[in-house]
Amino acid sequence: MKKGLVASSMVLGLSLVLSACGSNANNANESPSASGAASPTSEASAPASSSSGNQEVKDITMLMFTDWYKSGIQAIEKDINDNADKLGFRLKIEKIAGGAAGEQIYKARAAANELPMLISTYGTKWVKSEMGGLTHFQEIGGIGGDWTQNYPESILNTGTFTDEGKVYGIPFDSVNINGVFYNKKVFEKVGIQIPQTYQQFLDALAKIKEAGITPLYLPAKDTWTVNMFDHEGWLRLNQPLKPIMDKININETHFADQSLLADTFTKHKELLEKGYIQKTYLSDTYAGAQKAVAEGTAAMTVNATWMIDNIAKDYPDKVADIGAFRVPFDEDQNATIYMPFNLSVTDQFADKDLLAKFIAYFTSPATQQKFYDAQGGIPAIKNVTSKLQPAQEDLKKLLDEGKTVGFWGDPLNYSWGDQNAYLLDFFLGAKKAEDVLKAMDDEFAKNAKAKQDPNWK
Repeated sequence: MKKGLVASSMVLGLSLVLSACGSNANNANESPSASGAASPTSEASAPASSSSGNQEVKDITMLMFTDWYKSGIQAIEKDINDNADKLGFRLKIEKIAGGAAGEQIYKARAAANELPMLISTYGTKWVKSEMGGLTHFQEIGGIGGDWTQNYPESILNTGTFTDEGKVYGIPFDSVNINGVFYNKKVFEKVGIQIPQTYQQFLDALAKIKEAGITPLYLPAKDTWTVNMFDHEGWLRLNQPLKPIMDKININETHFADQSLLADTFTKHKELLEKGYIQKTYLSDTYAGAQKAVAEGTAAMTVNATWMIDNIAKDYPDKVADIGAFRVPFDEDQNATIYMPFNLSVTDQFADKDLLAKFIAYFTSPATQQKFYDAQGGIPAIKNVTSKLQPAQEDLKKLLDEGKTVGFWGDPLNYSWGDQNAYLLDFFLGAKKAEDVLKAMDDEFAKNAKAKQDPNWK
């Protein structure tokens, strides 16, 4: 599922937003997959309409991953449909499975010209590289009023929403931060403190295992969760990441050159080999991870703050028992931050007046306040407040202190393939750690050559 890279610029741009936050989650970058089946929609090319009195009510169709359909967008959907007569439109949301399977459905629908009017994506750069370019998508910066002023430049002026100075997406959902989510009662029962070093992390896992509790829950059936731990390996390089990605983009350096990444994969597998991850990880789910950590049958799981949205909804009496800390690698003190998801407008949204009405409504602080009132999370829009849950507060402190770094993959021009699948092959003995990086290089090169990039001849 689920970008911008230097923490200081992110913090400056977000300060107006975050100063209003109290106490509460993608990027998906990646937050993303759940069960669900794709169902072709016939509404995409010709939205239906009906009349109520003098006001014509038109349908607006949207496609999104199931796990992105949380209480915030549900609140907006309800507000639209409850007030359709006044607004002049209603919203119909089609949901499909996320992760690699959902991405393939997105691509197939784009290739077949069967997209709906709106589609939630990882961002403009992802659309450009993975969905055949921006052919099927509209520039929307000047539509529906000067709505772009509602968003910090550090968010809107990134490849997640902008291409060559033109805005192709609306920030959708919260800013999210990677971390280790832990059950405070388990830590108290076992008698451990938040680990500050990687050795302390290993010591805590060992002590929890001795107490008969699952130390670290890995929900690998939802494969997008597999590399949440490994994303933080990039931060171990302890240097700005964009220059590295720029060199990868022009074939001057490669994933295989990053030995600390291979070491991170090895560390992850060692957690399996030491019994710190549950034996049933291959069949366990993201929902199972939320339940296990909320109820204390597992002490920890690695994910991002979007997970707390779900726990607050499904386990409201337990969400305050969950805290969070960064993955405590010794080489760096930062955590990964993800841009909000992107709500893109496709070429199927032909009614410009209707589009202007929708964008003006959706991007207004009043509408977005409804989103955050329902879901919480770290707001990606100005003049909106949100009550944060304790785990989100814990990780927001890193943002406030300038200790967050944008997701490593955002500056890359091409897909590096399914790293989750490569890692699972490594865990199961079918690949070496170095093979994971080589597979990423091979896929990146293949995609660059397919675009006839002159750096790959």
